[in-house]
Amino acid sequence: MLDTYDNLLDSVVRWSHRKDIITMIPDFIMLAEYEMYNNAQTQLMTREMETIEVLTTTEKLIDLPCNFEKMRSITLQSGGNSLTIKYQAPEELIRRSGSGRPEFFTIIGNQIEFNRVPDAYYDLSITFYKKPCALTETNQTNSVLTGYPNIYLYGVLHQVFLWSEDTEESVKYALKFQDAIKGANKADKKARYGTAPTMRIEGATP
Repeated sequence: MLDTYDNLLDSVVRWSHRKDIITMIPDFIMLAEYEMYNNAQTQLMTREMETIEVLTTTEKLIDLPCNFEKMRSITLQSGGNSLTIKYQAPEELIRRSGSGRPEFFTIIGNQIEFNRVPDAYYDLSITFYKKPCALTETNQTNSVLTGYPNIYLYGVLHQVFLWSEDTEESVKYALKFQDAIKGANKADKKARYGTAPTMRIEGATP
């Protein structure tokens, strides 16, 4: 069963018919994990990766959470109300002098910057996509391997054949890898929102 780091190694050897790459497979896994979230086509973003962290701060700059991948929202608790802090691009953020309740934020480097210094201790709820911990000999599984083992298998095989300069097999598994990511994202969207109702159009259409 393709459910642990060790079993992934065994499967890669069997699928590639290469017993001479065992010591290289950890590198291929690391590269496949990088490609899951940083390729130029489709990045893996599923609800299993969503997490919420709550913190209290008076700082204008705070560090991004560990393993941060992509922001979904930031809400602030003020006077018993939950208020959304809106995102602005770094070059668009209007930085106000003095202190007050933050209204906007941006991301610069590994930090979140608010448009002003908070004038009190505010509780912030940060919802974001968090990359699962990387697979290693001591971390045998994660949510991606458990839910979508084909992503790991095809991603690692792509790296194997890329390394061995087997262009045909490398391209084949690159396409399978992308299809697996798209399938996971599509399944997640369907589970989250369900099937959209069919729109019925009556009358003449151009």
